[in-house]
Amino acid sequence: MKSLAFSLVALAALGLGLFFGLQQAGINPFASTPPATLSGISLEDVDGNMQNGDQWLGKVVLVNHWASWCPPCVKELPLLVDAQEQLGTRGLQVVGIAHDFPEAARTFGDQLGINYPSLVVEQGGAELMISQGSAQGSALPFTAVFNREGKLVEHRLGAIDGDDIAAMVEPLL
Repeated sequence: MKSLAFSLVALAALGLGLFFGLQQAGINPFASTPPATLSGISLEDVDGNMQNGDQWLGKVVLVNHWASWCPPCVKELPLLVDAQEQLGTRGLQVVGIAHDFPEAARTFGDQLGINYPSLVVEQGGAELMISQGSAQGSALPFTAVFNREGKLVEHRLGAIDGDDIAAMVEPLL
C-alpha cells in the first residue's frame, strides 16, 4: 500500500514538473490548437509545383484526403469530379490531397479524369489531417471544408456521397 501511494505521489510530481517546465519554455499544454485555415496548406501538386491554399481564398474549398490504395476514396472521387464540374461556377473549389507517391496519384488522377488540383503529401500527412479536424490523422478518406475566408467550417471522416457534399458546401456558396 505504501509503494502504491509513493508511486502516485511520484507520478503527480513528475506531471507537475513537466507542466511547469513546458510553461517556462513558453508552451501552454492546455492551449487549444488554432483552427485550420487554407493558409496552412502548402504542398506540391502531382507535377511537382508548389501550391498554397491562399490561392483559393474567396472560394468555398472542399479538401479531400485520399489515396489510390483506399477503396472508399476511389469510390468517392467521381462524385468530387462531378461536384467540381457542377458547382465550380458557383464558387466551389475541390482540392485533393493524395497520401500517396506523386506518380501513383498523377496516374490515378489521369485515369479517373480528376478536374481539380491534386496535391501530394508524402510526409506529415497525419499532422495536416489533425490540423483540419481529424481525430486520428491516419484514416482515409477525410474531407475538410473551408469557407470563402479560408477558415475550416466542417470536417468528416469516412466516405462521403453526393448528399453529403451538397449539405457541406451548398450553404456556403
